Amino acid sequence: MPPNQKKGINSLSFPLTILSTLLSISCSFQGARSYKQSPEYLINDPGGISKSLSLSKENLETKTGIYTLENGGQSLASRLWFIDHSQKTIDIQYYSFAKDVTGTIAWDHIVRAADRGVKVRLLIDDAASRMRSHEIRLLDSHENIEIRVYNAGLMLGRLDRRIKKLAGNFNRLLRRMHNKAVVFDGQACITGGRNIADEYFDYDDRFNFRDRDVLLMGKAVSEVKHSFEKFWNDTLTVIYSELSGKSKNKYQDPARFDRLHEDAAKNFSAGLREKIAAFPANLETAQEAGEFVWVDKACYISDDPGKNEGRKNREGGICTDSLVCLIQQAKTSIDIQSPYFITTETSKRLIREAVQRGVKIRLLTNSLASIDNIEAYSGYQKDRETILKAGVLIYEFRPDAKVRYKLMAPEVQAPLNYKPVYGFHSKTIIIDGYITVIGSYNFDPRSANYNTECISIIRSAEVARNLSKHIEEEFLPENAWPVTTGCNPDSKAGVKKCIKAASKRIFPKKVL
Repeated sequence: MPPNQKKGINSLSFPLTILSTLLSISCSFQGARSYKQSPEYLINDPGGISKSLSLSKENLETKTGIYTLENGGQSLASRLWFIDHSQKTIDIQYYSFAKDVTGTIAWDHIVRAADRGVKVRLLIDDAASRMRSHEIRLLDSHENIEIRVYNAGLMLGRLDRRIKKLAGNFNRLLRRMHNKAVVFDGQACITGGRNIADEYFDYDDRFNFRDRDVLLMGKAVSEVKHSFEKFWNDTLTVIYSELSGKSKNKYQDPARFDRLHEDAAKNFSAGLREKIAAFPANLETAQEAGEFVWVDKACYISDDPGKNEGRKNREGGICTDSLVCLIQQAKTSIDIQSPYFITTETSKRLIREAVQRGVKIRLLTNSLASIDNIEAYSGYQKDRETILKAGVLIYEFRPDAKVRYKLMAPEVQAPLNYKPVYGFHSKTIIIDGYITVIGSYNFDPRSANYNTECISIIRSAEVARNLSKHIEEEFLPENAWPVTTGCNPDSKAGVKKCIKAASKRIFPKKVL
């Protein structure tokens, strides 16, 4: 039997404690090598992104390339390939960036990119950081790496400086930066639901998330870049050294990154190395198969820093407004995948009106057995019957979903005599078989009104068809339990979790 499910990072309410996750995976990865050897996975003379992928200049300037990253190992390898082939800039914006195995491997590649002159900027949310202060200071000490913190005052930096920031910013305590995007040389971007931590890339030996990213290349990447610049230069963003009180020049030892490189080399599997090397060929194969598609109509939308501060009742935002408009215009079908689904009076009205227009709505969300956030589940649980009666078809993800066998990293799974359990973290919508939305947005009041979010909106029947193949599979009985007004799978979670969920119903939905 598998060990107890590990609680994942809470992406809806800010965490009260920081998890110490440095090299948390207990199993040893296959293919480990000594750092003292010359690592084969390093790119010493990258040819650049467009040249290495043989991309058309015309496509890059006039269209957007779309490729969904379904598998965690594939998504991690894609990031690493782009890091290795970036020549000028890497801009990283994440709600949570852990220093576990995948985080260590990512930082190994990032530091080596910085060593060859690539300018790296990392923007992280203050409340969700999963790196220790000395780890952040070490990385920030590199002359080509700069780290900034959004909405500081809660977790990061010296206590006196945190208190000062918090005192002047208390009304924004719950307003976090939930965006997830990384831009390479202004030419390519990976964005979607994944934070940087083992459980988002199928690398955890106990609990993982079924998640989804999308690779954008070409025209729409400029919109991601523009959004990043707005956050990077906003008054809510603080240079990390100002919080820590430590100058970037504090660390001067030329061997200070050796331990990072050694740890990464020990955990860098042969399988991951092969995935990175195969990325260009796989992308070419995907293009030939119609899975990597160049489209005319794709855009990236991000909430502004300090979201809706000037709005009445501080409600809504650009992402929320965009999704409301898309749902109101739906004619035949809406398929929603969201790990958390907490309705408000506005969202209930949108659902009722859509169903009355003849729109078929299907929802796939977490079951109580698979959820990592019981508080959020309690908010959904309150209105589940109402949603069903409105005409929505609801399916709840199984922790033992068969689809996980396609996702599990072989190097993690091979030494284990059990299968890790899975939760659901993908945030995807398909409307009328034509419009696809992939991003960080959860269907809950926190994403609607508090957190800044980002979404990619793609208008392409081909992209929608490609993605529907994965979504349809996840609605099958071996992956999700159908829910009716008379039957739900709550009991599958066990008595203790059922009692805990019931006790959380006291929390007001607007803050979940």
